[in-house]
Amino acid sequence: MQLDQARTDPFKHRMLFKHGAISHSVFVSGSGPGVILMHELPGMTPEFWRLANWLSEHFTVWAPDLFGKEETPTKPDRRKLLFRVCISREIHLFSTNDPGPITQWLRALSRKLHDQIGGSGVGVIGMCMTGNFSLTLALDPWVTAPVTSQPALPASIPFRRVDGALQLSEGDRALLAEKDIDIMALRFQGDALCTAARFAAIRKLVGDRRFHSHVVDDRHRAPNSPLKFPHSVLTADLVDEDNSETKKKLIEVIKFLSARLLPSA
Repeated sequence: MQLDQARTDPFKHRMLFKHGAISHSVFVSGSGPGVILMHELPGMTPEFWRLANWLSEHFTVWAPDLFGKEETPTKPDRRKLLFRVCISREIHLFSTNDPGPITQWLRALSRKLHDQIGGSGVGVIGMCMTGNFSLTLALDPWVTAPVTSQPALPASIPFRRVDGALQLSEGDRALLAEKDIDIMALRFQGDALCTAARFAAIRKLVGDRRFHSHVVDDRHRAPNSPLKFPHSVLTADLVDEDNSETKKKLIEVIKFLSARLLPSA
């Protein structure tokens, strides 16, 4: 599978989606089966849009701006946006069993996408701050292809290590354990935010057959990555070369989605 030359321009089309008391901009591009692509911190970076544009070659991609409601994406700013997340009522950064109201908004958004596109279901991709959200969205019958990349919540802090927590309530854990759905997960081996304990917790919950784990050796991260340690498999740490391990993982993600969203895949 070949991908077009990387583009980092934001999607041109945008809508404002409201559910309950929450409203955010959603940027739209592509055609075919629907995929919700959720950004990480520090937001909609050029590397995020590179990923979004690649995915839009194969799918109808809806990219919600979880920090803004404007016609243009919120400008990435790690410090300001981290502070906003810390005080946010929408995203529960430290809760071990409740991701916050934002997941209800995302579940409504994914249902709207499915209602509009149709087909066997929609895919969802969460990364870092939004990685665990894919697990919650996987509870809905219209989500058939959940991908979680370096899920980093709940955040661990000194004297409170919660590396194996999944931000799922006991009820949601029971539902996910019973549901017959495959989950794809990616992380770097030396990731300090998404450790092996979190992957072990997902595997224990859903079982070996349903858990598609991809752990990348740290030496395959982008040498010019702005991050202090290997973390963002599909964005900042992806090496844009055809034979790179991270580019291969992106291809695996596209194949995982296609197999569950395209009738003939």
